[in-house]
Amino acid sequence: MQYIISLVIGFVIGSFPTAYLLVKRQARLDIRFAGSGNVGARNAYDVTNSKLLGLIVLLIDLLKGGASVLLANIIYGHHFWILGIAGIGSVLGHNYSPWLQFKGGRGLSTTAGVMILLGWIYVVNWLVIYFIVNSISKHIHISNIIATITSPILILLMPKSLINSLLLSDIEHSNLFFLCIILSLLIMLRHIEPLKEILKLNITK
Repeated sequence: MQYIISLVIGFVIGSFPTAYLLVKRQARLDIRFAGSGNVGARNAYDVTNSKLLGLIVLLIDLLKGGASVLLANIIYGHHFWILGIAGIGSVLGHNYSPWLQFKGGRGLSTTAGVMILLGWIYVVNWLVIYFIVNSISKHIHISNIIATITSPILILLMPKSLINSLLLSDIEHSNLFFLCIILSLLIMLRHIEPLKEILKLNITK
């Protein structure tokens, strides 16, 4: 029951449609039908041309992930998988918000908010890979996809002793790895359409 409640807590917090509400207020646009249609920080910036609004969306979406983990911790104490499931719930809620007919963002910022608290090394790995790939490809979706796929692999390859020394906590290596796999999978599910577009463009070339 604790796991179910944690999942629901995360889902409710994560489902708050940040980009939709802020873009609707500032630009009188439904972000689901503007730009890429993604309900996230990047598309909020693209359709409003406001860096400030994009940054606010990013920070709030990041806080949704962190708040889900913290609330589960307050209620149930520090148990890795109870907190992890709350984090998973927040990403699910963000990606498939019931307030938006189960549309949403791609889960990047919300996942970062979860992992900053549960295993920040995953976020560092992701960012390093993203910026390296983006400097070569100059393509945001390719960079997102490669960073999302390879970040859990780096976690798996890192020695347990190094991870524990970096995180200052005794986290089971396998638990951290499987949580990263689940969150990366949720991100990848929301990148299916961009991936199809990339493959289609490459085929036509």
